[in-house]
Amino acid sequence: MPTDARYRRVRGVVSYWNGSQPICFTRHAPQPLPISIDALGILHRLAEWTSAAELRDRIAPGSDAAVVADTLTLLHSLGLVEREGEADRYAAWNAWGPEAAFYHFATKNGVFPEDLAAPDRALAEKAAHDPPPPPTKRIDGPRVRLPGVALTSADLEDALKRRRTWRNFAADPVPAASLGTLLDLTFGVQARGQVAGQGPIVLRTSPSGGSRHPLEAYVLAWNVAGLTPGAYHYDSDTRELVDLQRPLTARDIAPLLAHQDYFAGAGAVVIMCAVFARSMWRYAHSRAYRVVLIDAGHLGQTFCLVATALGLAPFTTMAFSEEKLEGLLGLDGVSECPLYVAGVGMPDPGAMAAPGRVR
Repeated sequence: MPTDARYRRVRGVVSYWNGSQPICFTRHAPQPLPISIDALGILHRLAEWTSAAELRDRIAPGSDAAVVADTLTLLHSLGLVEREGEADRYAAWNAWGPEAAFYHFATKNGVFPEDLAAPDRALAEKAAHDPPPPPTKRIDGPRVRLPGVALTSADLEDALKRRRTWRNFAADPVPAASLGTLLDLTFGVQARGQVAGQGPIVLRTSPSGGSRHPLEAYVLAWNVAGLTPGAYHYDSDTRELVDLQRPLTARDIAPLLAHQDYFAGAGAVVIMCAVFARSMWRYAHSRAYRVVLIDAGHLGQTFCLVATALGLAPFTTMAFSEEKLEGLLGLDGVSECPLYVAGVGMPDPGAMAAPGRVR
């Protein structure tokens, strides 16, 4: 093999250990690659464009450069190094760093059995010694049941056409009945069921992969009529708010939501937090993390449509501090973690033409 070609390691190589076996993953290769410690050492020395002769002088002076060239050719075929002058079709992923690329490419191409009943049989066997976690969460504490508002099916088309993201709000408090209906129709348990041999499930107004419904709703309220400002857990089974007894004011909102101070003019936000064990129990593979994220998106759209039908001003955001929200809500960030935030206020009549414009 020619020894004048130059190589460097591809960007975004992720290395980890499976027991004692080092593993490398890169977006250039379809599968994780078992690799030797010596190969890791070679990759470490390929931060810049390097020829086989130059690499030989670094790792084995006096040895045959052709042998080193063969090693570089092998690493290139495995997608771990790139050759100078060739186009990198993955370059666009560099802006998102290795984290997003690793997640995206490592969870592609799931393995799906031809026998669709096989996973259910396996889960029934699993449930006999490892039952699924409860589909809803119950927290002890003072409880309040919000009143409700009646909606008709005729409101749906209008809500679809009127839905907008709001960043401008009136000072009026959000009616408690409107918030209660919004929570019940978005996060409330609508029905319970039983999967033969596996255990209980719940049904909500939004779909969820495997009917796992991993997302819990926590409410931060600071301008809701008749509701003491503070942090609450929404018990989706009883449809009650459980007071977490953590004081809250509008001034606390912007630091929690990445300094988006315009949201402090709203009245309440809902923190959607994933209880990962619910989905992990059914799906023992990393691709299922995509399902949990999609579940949050389903709930976000339902939330916005119901809020619009109720005459509220909804918004959603992915800009927030997980650490600060976990501390406020008493979550460990491992078994349960914030994934998505949705909120509501009262619409500002003067912002109807451009409700989402930042003033």
